[in-house]
Amino acid sequence: MRQFFRKLVIGLLRFQINTIALFSLSWAGRKALDIFRTPHKGRLREQDKTFLAGAKWETLQAEGLDIQTYIWEGSGPTILLAHGWESNSGRWRTFINFFRKKNYRIVALDAPGHGATSGKRFDAVWYAMTLKAVAEKHQPEFIAGHSAGGMALLYYLAGFHPAFVKGAIVIAAPCSLRQVLSNFNKVMQLSERAMTGMEIAINEQFGLPADSFNLFDFAEKSKIKGLVLYDACDEIASFAEGQKLAAIWKKSHFEGYNGLGHSMNNKAVAEEIGVFVEEFEKGVSS
Repeated sequence: MRQFFRKLVIGLLRFQINTIALFSLSWAGRKALDIFRTPHKGRLREQDKTFLAGAKWETLQAEGLDIQTYIWEGSGPTILLAHGWESNSGRWRTFINFFRKKNYRIVALDAPGHGATSGKRFDAVWYAMTLKAVAEKHQPEFIAGHSAGGMALLYYLAGFHPAFVKGAIVIAAPCSLRQVLSNFNKVMQLSERAMTGMEIAINEQFGLPADSFNLFDFAEKSKIKGLVLYDACDEIASFAEGQKLAAIWKKSHFEGYNGLGHSMNNKAVAEEIGVFVEEFEKGVSS
């Protein structure tokens, strides 16, 4: 029944936006962009709250938001975790349990409009700015981003070049806004005119065309070491584009998986991050 109503709502929105697009590209584009930026899941569930109760909760005011962060203290290096679209910091449970055994200091944040962070809209640029605020406070040596969190991470690194960040981990991140828009329209099935209007709205909102937001350009500018993790069964983030990203990012290492899907929420992935951190730490101390 829930699936039926979801399809009904999408069908009504499609009809509305496609009809508006016949008369006004800009109006249709703004409505489509608003839908694109509005998460419908990702707030904290009871199991998320139960797990995150073991952390220190700290709220940071920045970018017009109350940004919720969660801190697990440790004597090792600090790693900052940025989740993806329609998710929250509870998604890192497997990773955090592993990192705590390594005695890392762990900081996780909820994105705009997700988890316990305020707001009703989301985009990777805004997320990158909230990531910047949290990173500047906690000065992590390592940052890991999953999906949209990985997109925001590379945007942040390319734009601000934080000297305190020594390594970055990108997990299953779509490599371009163009790819994300394509995924969005596989669901919405908007007309070509409506999608043209949406690109106009993106340009008006961010002052840049959609094609300017791609991880390949950001990675090419990166001077820090990277770990790039993708799964061959991911239907959202292309495995081949992940390989291309690692090839462009000269100081990165690619690790591929098969069967984990887009979430890549698996202890083996956490262990690979642990190897990356430990190898870097050995290199610094030697």
